[in-house]
Amino acid sequence: MEPKRLPPSLRAKSRYVIFEVISEGKVVFEDVTKAIWNAVTEWLGEMGSSEARLWIVKNLYSDSKQIGVIKCAHDRVEHIRVSLALVKMTGETRAIIRVIGVTGTIKAAQLKYLEAGK
Repeated sequence: MEPKRLPPSLRAKSRYVIFEVISEGKVVFEDVTKAIWNAVTEWLGEMGSSEARLWIVKNLYSDSKQIGVIKCAHDRVEHIRVSLALVKMTGETRAIIRVIGVTGTIKAAQLKYLEAGK
């Protein structure tokens, strides 16, 4: 028997931060993930990063455009934005991460930011 799901009114609210990696060369998803996690844990610490409920959505990252989506807690968006601004290297490549926008749903992120460049 499966446990009951929480109704939407009791679930934790999330936001989706759409980011772009600006780098000297191509950057793969694994390097971006490591750089983001390192920046978040350095800025917020382990407890703060767990409160942010950070999740980097793998299937929404575009290697060609270097655009991706991060899911986080709705009240920690500004903390994540600051952490992303602190990224200077991804793997062996110099890079910065620019926040393009923030949405409340993945669908809105896809419509506004991810498919707009096609």
